[in-house]
Amino acid sequence: MKFAVLTGGGDCSGMNAFIRAIVRCSINIHPETSVYGVIDGWKGLIYNNYRKLDKLAVAGIASQGGTILGTVRVQDLVTNTSLQETICQNLHDNHFDYLFVCGGNGSVKASNTINTYMRREGLRTRVLVSPGSIDNDVVNNAGSSIGFYSALDKSLEMLEWIRDTASAHRRVYLIKSMGRNSAYLAFYAGIATGAEYVIRPGEEVDFEKIATMIDERDRDTRIIVAEGYEKSLGEIREILEKLFVKRDLHHEIRSVDMSYFQRGGSAAVTDILRASWVAFCMVKDAFKKCGSGFYTAFYTGHHFPVIPLEIAADDELTSHEDIPADILELALALQ
Repeated sequence: MKFAVLTGGGDCSGMNAFIRAIVRCSINIHPETSVYGVIDGWKGLIYNNYRKLDKLAVAGIASQGGTILGTVRVQDLVTNTSLQETICQNLHDNHFDYLFVCGGNGSVKASNTINTYMRREGLRTRVLVSPGSIDNDVVNNAGSSIGFYSALDKSLEMLEWIRDTASAHRRVYLIKSMGRNSAYLAFYAGIATGAEYVIRPGEEVDFEKIATMIDERDRDTRIIVAEGYEKSLGEIREILEKLFVKRDLHHEIRSVDMSYFQRGGSAAVTDILRASWVAFCMVKDAFKKCGSGFYTAFYTGHHFPVIPLEIAADDELTSHEDIPADILELALALQ
């Protein structure tokens, strides 16, 4: 059989572990298998840009951040039928039996679109998809994204550094976190490091209450702001400073954007193991000539039901952006 492996959307730690597992499991289970890496994600499928991968080519990459194959977004892929036709015909003409994808929401939707076209036109390639995103917003009703826990590790380390300085200088720090419209990365990082407050997307924030909390703490305060929240760090700072003046409070506020530092760096062992397990399951199913589908990432050894791509691509059916109520309750109990 002949396989292609693609990493799409935003990069995340764990993608290289996924690539390694696809290559090694495929060749070890059936040595005659050929595996090709798609260079620069969906763009590579448009321009037939592939690299043949063997076991030596993926040696030592499992813990590396980013993706050795690269990832370039093609924003209009879901709506541009000409690009869809090109990708599908290229996959078919190159005799790829399966395309393995690790990526975020956009990649899931693109995979569903490509698969729909393939099945309608009777083309050969089937598409198997796993979630790869630091935002944890990909089919998160059925698991968590590869890359999420690696990003949490980086966040925790940076937030502890910021605590040191905040405490030494008695400062308030407003800290920007990635996460798109999902609150997960910011909120879980806040729980792990004991941040004083996390502002979630869409939240009606009681800034008077936050000002009181800052004054009562006195020593240091870290407030994490999720990416999808509508106000900027500057706007939040201005609101708080006006409240301080009004109430005759004296606190120094600084702002830090830790966003792009969260994405890269070595993969957490959790992500390496889960990416490897999911890839292994996908390869085994491919050799059984399974249909296209989405594979959830929950924990190593978890045997999950494969989700149809048309369902996985429907965010209303498979994903939620805000934090579940019992996790919010946990955070309040830890304050």
